[in-house]
Amino acid sequence: MTEQTAAPTRRGFFRRNLSVLVTAAVLTVVATAAGVTWSSRHAALGEQEAQINDVEGHLAGIRKKNAEQVNADVMAALGVSQNRLSTDGERIRSLLSMAFTWDSGQSYEAARERLKSRFGLTENETFLKSFMPSSKFNEDSQGRRYYYIDTVGLNSALGADPDIEVVDVKAGIYTYAALADVEVTSDAVTQNKSSKASVTAHRRALLFVTVDAQGKVSNLSGVPASGETRYSG
Repeated sequence: MTEQTAAPTRRGFFRRNLSVLVTAAVLTVVATAAGVTWSSRHAALGEQEAQINDVEGHLAGIRKKNAEQVNADVMAALGVSQNRLSTDGERIRSLLSMAFTWDSGQSYEAARERLKSRFGLTENETFLKSFMPSSKFNEDSQGRRYYYIDTVGLNSALGADPDIEVVDVKAGIYTYAALADVEVTSDAVTQNKSSKASVTAHRRALLFVTVDAQGKVSNLSGVPASGETRYSG
């Protein structure tokens, strides 16, 4: 076939398939445009989501700041000093650590003595008489003491940071409620080798304590600890 006869043939082909070719071209343009549009919308949505997250984070920060300010304003209106809350809180945490950290009859008695010395407590204090009484013991002819705590192998440890809240303020005298987590374990089973079982008791103790402007602790009282006892083998 010559070039002269091929040209009319191509023109005839284009005329016969013109509508198909136009449709294909249009679809190509539409598909390209749709792809570009989808990509643009996807990018725009991503930017919008990022902006929304930024705004939500900003608003959360504002809400937290406002809540803290409201709390500070309420405390100030009640005559509560933030410095006092801080210093008294450290003092109460020290008291709780002394009271609930011991691992023998001797260390329990030492903890009671430290409480009396550090915080000016006496044996007549309700707390020392009912909440943390002197440990029972037997004494032999040589004066050696055998504590009940050691017989049952009790150990005590203060758990996570206690919750301390001021509940009353009067002329520089602050009264606090302190909720402490205490873990009590027994190792007597291991010592006696009578069983592989061990016991762990988790208790929550509620204490009330008053602290004056000079840091003196008074009116210390406690609510019996409650919680669960876990047995493991």
